[in-house]
Amino acid sequence: MYTKKNIFKILSCTIIYLSTLIFLSILTTGAQSKIFKIEDIEISEPFDANFSKEKVINSAFSVAFEELTSSIIVTKDKSKIKYSKLNEIKYLVESFEIKNESFLDKKYIAKFNVNFNKKRTLNFFEKKNIFPSLKKKRDFLTILILIDNDKNQIFLYENNPFYKNWNNNKKKYFLINYILIDEDVEDFKLINENKNNIENFYFDRIIKKYDLDDYIVSIIFKNNKELRILSKFFFDKDLKIINKKYKNINLTDQVKLDALILETKTNLEDLWKSNNLINTSLKLAINLQLNPKDNLKIINLEREMDEIDLIYDYYITKISSLNLNYKVIFNGSPKQFLKIMREKNITINTENGTWKIK
Repeated sequence: MYTKKNIFKILSCTIIYLSTLIFLSILTTGAQSKIFKIEDIEISEPFDANFSKEKVINSAFSVAFEELTSSIIVTKDKSKIKYSKLNEIKYLVESFEIKNESFLDKKYIAKFNVNFNKKRTLNFFEKKNIFPSLKKKRDFLTILILIDNDKNQIFLYENNPFYKNWNNNKKKYFLINYILIDEDVEDFKLINENKNNIENFYFDRIIKKYDLDDYIVSIIFKNNKELRILSKFFFDKDLKIINKKYKNINLTDQVKLDALILETKTNLEDLWKSNNLINTSLKLAINLQLNPKDNLKIINLEREMDEIDLIYDYYITKISSLNLNYKVIFNGSPKQFLKIMREKNITINTENGTWKIK
């Protein structure tokens, strides 16, 4: 026979359980709508008898998809989705927003924000045998050296068209932010003194002046018949090298120079993306446990997991008065997951086979 005290205890536990469940259902509903967000896509169409708002929106979807793929897919894989149909792209769209609509000179102009459903998009890439990259932006100290072998001269700032034009054309989808070194007489003297051994020269004395651990050194060797661009790409304590040769390049031709710089940047972007690929075929199931009454930890955990591109999905598998259990589908290894969580100041106790959030 239940006493009033026992009934009150049961009701209290039930209320706590239901309120927690409702609270969590609201959170996880938002979490399941994780997106790739592409902003400020500008579309312009003639405003005449043939004007169609649907056509404008479809154009925005196509342009946004092109920008998304350019930011997370290496160049060689873009041919696999070159002929993607509009209905395939529209299926990936989670939502969109139209802003700053205007009608000027018989033209309709508007900007769009397009949100792509992350899970659908990753599945789409996986079916095309494409591993997308994490959308990781990073600053790189950049040293651009032009060596004219015919004149036996080296150019670092003045008369170096690469240094002068490098940041003229910035694409929205670029992940690398190039921080060009400042003009410095001592730096030029040091490089000039070592020009005969420049390919093996260590640039530590220059790099240590800047508060950046990652750097790019591109050395352009020029003669009448050939141009060679040797790029040393140092990031995450690892060195990668790109070596490209070109015939009959006229550096005084602005169009060809811009195209050459864009190609060089694209090669560097591809190398950076290749280092951050998401292996969507690897789906590791991780079980996490925490106290259901600790609402702040729950909010923080879900907020942080929403920001991790390597997390394919997560959801609640069990809830009781003592424990709240999550299942996390992770595109990586347990070691990677724990490292990312530590970086986000989330401590996980992995003892006894149960991963518990402290």
